[in-house]
Parts: sequence; C-alpha cells; structure tokens
Amino acid sequence: MPLCLLVVVSVLVVVLQASSERRDGQVSFDTFFVTRSLGHERLMEYLETARPKIVQVGNYGAMFHGYADDPRARKTPMMLPVTGELAVLSFQKKLNDRVRGLGSKVIGHFRLVKVMGDWEKQSGFVNYYQERWPKDLLGPKPHPELAELLQRNAGGKPVQTSRYDNAQLALCLSSPHARRMLKAMLKCAVDHGVDGVVTTYNYHFACACPYCQLSFKQWLQKRLTADELRRKLNVADLSAHKFPVIPVHIPGYPDVATAGDLDWLASRWAAEHFKSMYDEIFLQYGRALKRDLIVAQWNHLSHVSLKEERMFLPLKQWGHGEDYFWNSGGAAFVQRNLNLAEGKAGDAWLSCLYTRELGGGKPFVMGKYDGIRLAASMAEGYATGGMGMGRYMRFEEPAGFDALVRYTKFRQENDRLFENARPHADLALVLPRQSVWNRRPDALDEFRELGQALLERQVLLDVVADENLTPARLARYRVVLLPKAVSLSDEQLDALRDFASRGRKVFLRGETASMDELGRPRKDNQIKGALPLGTQSAKDAAKFISDSLRKDGSSFIDSPWTIRAAAYSRLDRTMLHLVNYDREETPDKSLSGSQLERPKPAKDIAVDLLLPQAQEVTEVILHLPDQPKSVQLKFEQPKVSRLRFTVPSVLVYAIVEIKGLK
Repeated sequence: MPLCLLVVVSVLVVVLQASSERRDGQVSFDTFFVTRSLGHERLMEYLETARPKIVQVGNYGAMFHGYADDPRARKTPMMLPVTGELAVLSFQKKLNDRVRGLGSKVIGHFRLVKVMGDWEKQSGFVNYYQERWPKDLLGPKPHPELAELLQRNAGGKPVQTSRYDNAQLALCLSSPHARRMLKAMLKCAVDHGVDGVVTTYNYHFACACPYCQLSFKQWLQKRLTADELRRKLNVADLSAHKFPVIPVHIPGYPDVATAGDLDWLASRWAAEHFKSMYDEIFLQYGRALKRDLIVAQWNHLSHVSLKEERMFLPLKQWGHGEDYFWNSGGAAFVQRNLNLAEGKAGDAWLSCLYTRELGGGKPFVMGKYDGIRLAASMAEGYATGGMGMGRYMRFEEPAGFDALVRYTKFRQENDRLFENARPHADLALVLPRQSVWNRRPDALDEFRELGQALLERQVLLDVVADENLTPARLARYRVVLLPKAVSLSDEQLDALRDFASRGRKVFLRGETASMDELGRPRKDNQIKGALPLGTQSAKDAAKFISDSLRKDGSSFIDSPWTIRAAAYSRLDRTMLHLVNYDREETPDKSLSGSQLERPKPAKDIAVDLLLPQAQEVTEVILHLPDQPKSVQLKFEQPKVSRLRFTVPSVLVYAIVEIKGLK
C-alpha cells in the first residue's frame, strides 16, 4: 500500500474510533416521549406543551424500506401514517423538522434485522430487493444475490420466521453486504432529519452462513486450545471444519438439561460478535456520517428474565458507546404481576435498577405495556434514574395528556435535584451474570425474588453486577447480598473477603463462589464472617435482612408495601424518592384507559434516614407533581449522620430534598 494512502487510512481509523465515543455539544436526556401515532391531531399540541427533550418517533431501517409500500404497514408494528416508502419519508421529514424546531432531539426507530418477506413465494422484501430496489434513494445494491445478506442454515437456506401475520426473513450482521445496506439506510434516516436512531429487532436466529462460520471459528481460535477444541467440540481441524449448526438465538438461553459446550460457547460468541458488527454500523460509520448521532438499542428484559438480548455480553461491551437504553418489560408488569389484592404491585423497579447498573448510569427507558398507570410509570422511571416511561404514552386521551405533561414538567422543573446525583444505598444486591453464563440460571431467579422482596420492604438497595465487585465499589455500601453467586473471579472474591474483614455484613443465599468466572471449580470459597441465609422463602429472607439492617442503624422507612424508595446524594444535599403504586382496582365501566389509574394516597410515611455523609441539616422540602407548591417538613436530627421526618401523604410520587451545610 502506498505510504500516502496508508496515512489516510490510519487517520480515518483514528477518527472513526474517536467518533464512536464523542458527540458535539450537550444533549439533555431528562425527559422522553415515544409514540406510533404520528398523524394524530394532538401530537404537536402535546409536544409543544410538554417539551420532552427526547422524542422517539418515525420508522427507518430494513423492515421499513421493504414494507412501506404495503398497506398493511399502517397497522402494527409500524403503524405508518401514509402508504409508500417515499411518502412516509417525506411525512416524517416534515414532522422531524417541526419537532426539532421545539428544541427536542428526534430519534427514529431503526428496524434492524427482521424484514417482512417470504423466501418461497419470493414476496415482500425479496421482491423489493430484486425488483423494486430504489437506487436513487439507497445507492446500488450491495450484492446481486439477496441470500448473501440473510441469516441462513448451513445448507444455505434462509431462516424463515413469522410475526404480525407476516412471513419474515432476517438479515445477518456478519455479512459485509448486509452491513453495507444498513449503512445506506442509516444515511437515509439522517438525511431525513433524525438526530439519532434506536434499533429494534436486534436478533440472531442460529445463522450458520459462511460469514458466521468464519467469525465463530476466529473467536474460538482465540479462546480454545487445540486440545480443548477436540475435547469440547470434537473438532480436529478448525480451519477446515464446517459447523452443521451454530445453536444460538438472540434473545434466548440454552436449555441447561440438553445444551452442550457448543451451545454455551456460541452464546458468548454471538453476543460479542453482534455488538462488534453493530458498533461498525452505528458508532463508527454513523458518527462519521453525523458526529453527534444519538444511538440506542431497544431490547427486551421482561421482569429480569434470561432472554435479555445482551445476557451473554461482557459488561465492558454492554452499551459501549451508546447514549441510552430501552428495555421492554412487555406485559410482565400488567398481566402477570399486577394484582394488589394478591400482593403484586406490577412495578418494574428491579428491572430499572438492573438496566441502570449495566448501562453504567446512562439514561434508560423501561417499556411497560401499561396504558393505565401513566403517572406511576413516569414516577418509577424518574425515581430509578431513567427518563420516565416508554410505550403506551397515551397523550391521545385527555387524562393521559394531562398526566404526561404534569410529570414531564415536574421532572424538568426539578432538574437540579437529579443533576450530578449519585445513588445512595445501604445494600448492594449482586447481579450474578457470570453464574448465568456458567449454566446456573437459578442464580437470576434468586436475584429477582430476593430483590423484589427487599424492595417491598423499602430497603435502599443498589444492583451491583458481579463484574463490578471491586473494593472501591463495595466501599459505598454497608451490606452485600449474594444470591447464588456461584461464579466469581479471584479478584471479586478477594474484594468480598476484604469487605467482610472490615466488619461489614455479607449475606449468602445458596452456593457461593464455588467456581471462578470461567466456570472452573474452586477449592477455597470461604468468606470469613459471611452470614448464610438458609432455605427460607425470599420474603422471609428479606424480612430477616431488613430487620438486621434496622438493628445495625441503616435507613428505615415505615410505609405500606406498595411504596418503593430510592435515595441519591450530592455534596450539599440528599434526595429521597418515594413512589406509591396503590390504586383503586375495582372495575368501573364508566372509565377507560388512563382514567382508570385512580391512585390511593399513602399517609404518614415515617422516615429514619442514615445520611450519606454527616452534616447539619437545614431544610427538608417535599416536592410533589400533584401539588403546585413545595412543602417544608419538620424534622429531627438526633445525630449528624441521622435524620427523621414524616411525609404526610404521597399520591403517586414525592421527592424529599434534604439540604445541609456545605
């Protein structure tokens, strides 16, 4: 390669790497709005009134381009405002310009892997690519044969799925031709006025195409010795080997009873490889195209389930370079976990803390299929460090319009209470990701059950991923709880031992540290002074821990089980967030949609707070979105590190601001 060309290439690589992490200017992610009702008559009225900083609207990407000419695209999942590829792009460009004129950032839905199409019938996206490819809009075809862009089995046949009463095919990000096409579609989105994209359908369907074969083998070669390849995979010559199947699905989790080494290795490879290819398209190319491009992913978590798309992705890659995260809870918080009479509040609090931890504190949205409890969902999002609610933001209804505007404005008007605030908690609940990777899905079940039970006792807790178990991180907490954290590295185990040696409590639930992070057995897994919890129910264990915390002088909040609590601190003040999920559940046929929220206030909540740092408190102020003026609360300070006060009433959301001398 000529020297001058080599220099140019080297400079370009540096620029691309830098642009993947940098954006010009400051972008505010405090408030969020999403809708598919692009043509609704009240949309602009709502946006002009609420002024959310992030507006997630519009459709782009592979599924959009191949399906926009079909009248069925005006229904779920896209609900296009008009029919026709160019007509929709024109409509969205005008809408984007109007939204940006309000000072908001426009984020388009970029439908990534799935396309509507039937390979056997040569219909949908197949016909679009072969017969109707818009060269003027997307440039030349990246490859003469569409199959070269698709996920395929080892025999070369495209993977066929179905959804929304449509046959579907899937693009393969391993294919350089598919990535080239997606880059052209990303440029189209940017040309039509988006400030960023949130990708949807971030999936992988056991593709065994030549591109995946090559990538998987390169990944294996770096991680397994020749002897390990023979023992684990029965592969003698990796370079010549062709895998009949690469058994991995994103989202998905191997069947522990039947899965072999190939399944677990493929799961790790697929997660890491997908992120690498994703970064090439959206971080490197996207930010070379538009330096301040906002990038996000829309994935699926449900109620902290095994099928989260990034379940097998190492923490250092999880969300690397991205700006915010959407985790969909789906119907988990409505159909299965909402019945107050049965002790189910339908909260996504633990899922929010999970997302906050893995995202490193970046903004996030929890998508709940709940078109009734708009106020509670907005409050939940804000209280846990997110941007409010996602999905079913029913601005079309008068009651929904008012609730969304009120809570959005409350968040904006109190931005000073959120800015530079660090979570303050007594207990670190360890998220056992490494155990899940090493064939112990029961560890995540234990995490979910214990976490939920502790939240219902208003324990101030923080989720800490096992990969983040360091002395510096643990120093922020009084207590650590390990829910079946079977797999820990030597460094993580040493950090826990050091924590316990300093007189801090370590609670163990089930088998702990019997393997290292790679799943290899460990002989000495003892943590001197650690307290085993036994086999009692999660609720009983949570009561034991809560009582222990109270005896040891940690914070205590005396409230109904329907209250959730979180605390944050800055140098001169502490903020306590309270969210009340109690509501009237009796059916009322005269009401519908967001009118049915009907919250019931919680009264006289007594708070005994252990402050993040000792200081003389000067004011305790109660801020409520449903009350125009803030209220000064009476308080007692028996010690410089403790504070006691009573919150007279919480309808849905309250922030208690505690000011102290600097």
